[in-house]
Amino acid sequence: MNKILGYLLICAGLLLILFSLMGMYKVFVNANPVVPVVQMADAQLVTSYGPVVVPMKSISAAVNLVFFALFMFFVLLAGAKVSSVGNGLVKNERIYEALTANAHAAEQADTLKKL
Repeated sequence: MNKILGYLLICAGLLLILFSLMGMYKVFVNANPVVPVVQMADAQLVTSYGPVVVPMKSISAAVNLVFFALFMFFVLLAGAKVSSVGNGLVKNERIYEALTANAHAAEQADTLKKL
């Protein structure tokens, strides 16, 4: 049972990793737009030469891109951890099977020595 669950967790972790990588790839090649989390209004600075309007559209796009990259990096790390847990389950099951097979072989050797 642990082996099946381990392989399912490995597959789920790999799917999370692929989802995050494909999401980042699609955004960075401009196939999909970034979800706007932060929207900044244009700022107006008053200087001695008169008011200056600073456009914030490009700054908000850059901030949204950074937030998206951080979120996808978090999803990538979560997928790696899920795969690691699945790998640990499969590994423990294999160790248990090897130990039981070794104990069974030792029992057979003892019975052969008695004969």
